[in-house]
Amino acid sequence: MSLDSTPSTDAVRSSRLAERLLVPAGFITTAGNAFQITAAAILVFHAEQTTLAVGWLFIAVSIPQVALAVLFGKLVDKVDRRMLCVAADLVSAMTAFALPVWLWIGGPANLGSYIANFMLACTAALFMPASNGLIKERIRDERLGKFNSHFEMASNAGMLLASSLAGFLVIWFGATPLFVFNSLSFVLSAVLVYAIGRKPAKAPVVEEAVATDPSAPAEAPVRQPIKRLALLYANGNIGLMVANVILTTLILQTFNQGAWMIGVVDALAGVGFIVGAAAYGKVSKRVKGIHLAVLGTLGNLICLAIQPLHYIALMAAIPFAGFCFAQGRIAARTLLMRASPEERVGRIFGSTQALGLGLGVGATVGLSALADASTVPYAFWGLAILQGAIVIGTYFSLAKPLSAQEKKRPAEVLEATAA
Repeated sequence: MSLDSTPSTDAVRSSRLAERLLVPAGFITTAGNAFQITAAAILVFHAEQTTLAVGWLFIAVSIPQVALAVLFGKLVDKVDRRMLCVAADLVSAMTAFALPVWLWIGGPANLGSYIANFMLACTAALFMPASNGLIKERIRDERLGKFNSHFEMASNAGMLLASSLAGFLVIWFGATPLFVFNSLSFVLSAVLVYAIGRKPAKAPVVEEAVATDPSAPAEAPVRQPIKRLALLYANGNIGLMVANVILTTLILQTFNQGAWMIGVVDALAGVGFIVGAAAYGKVSKRVKGIHLAVLGTLGNLICLAIQPLHYIALMAAIPFAGFCFAQGRIAARTLLMRASPEERVGRIFGSTQALGLGLGVGATVGLSALADASTVPYAFWGLAILQGAIVIGTYFSLAKPLSAQEKKRPAEVLEATAA
């Protein structure tokens, strides 16, 4: 017998509605968070006048997401994901608004910034697996690639826009209005997520009798290599964390350029990523799945190795690095999301988030020490070698099982494993 898995009209309508609402929600949330962390960093620096104080702020943001992501991921798989996202947004809104209230009543700026951003990081550790679980739950599998490209493009556009404007807005209006804006952005995100509506009922399964050979051996379900796909996706987080640290040192120390170049380079990288995300649909029709994830990552690493040669080379290469990074990241995200069973997607993405941040912190410490002991370009090349080894090793371990899956019939049952 075979199972008719054609999605119901309600499921298709719900999927389209979720696509229309989750993309702007991602844009708004990312923009608000970028305003928040940039304004908080400026506030802390003016209060303490040390780079270390700003570093502790970023550490305070990272720790909860490493420590709580797995725990919250398990919770996401047991509770209504839409309402968890709404609850996380509303708690974040209250936390973000509490910081300007604290400043208005004369509280210490540095203490308030540390506590507020730590609490926001805790709710972000819940929101990340909940939102990914909601995407898996509501977006049809055949639409995941296109949706992920739109979602990543909107999120990075929000981050790029907010990061570019935050410094000027703090100068013109002060940090407090940005904190209020961030609070309102969380409320708007909660409204958009709530408007998605309840999860539609699954269509009844229709069984059709098909003649089978009783002597034929039963086909085993295909096992999905979840852990290896998670490592492939987390590899991108490692690069982001390390590059953000050593790129600043490269520009200010090695190239002896002003802070203006950091903004220019960030803008060029962001534009490259947005163009790459917009082109993902066309590129993915020609280069599919694991091959696009690997080639995109390797293209990004080649550009990474060129960047420390000269500041002109940096500005020329980084848009292409952003373009290639978008291809690899969206492809890896789509592979992991498609492979993740709906009932486990929360803990899978929570664990992946913790893995990426944990490896990123370790790589940042090690490669920063390498840069201090030698020169900054060696840290860039070390990062390229590290990420290249991960992506190539993962590819060879995944090529055979994923190619075998593509040859199977579409009606085949897929079973997740921790392989």
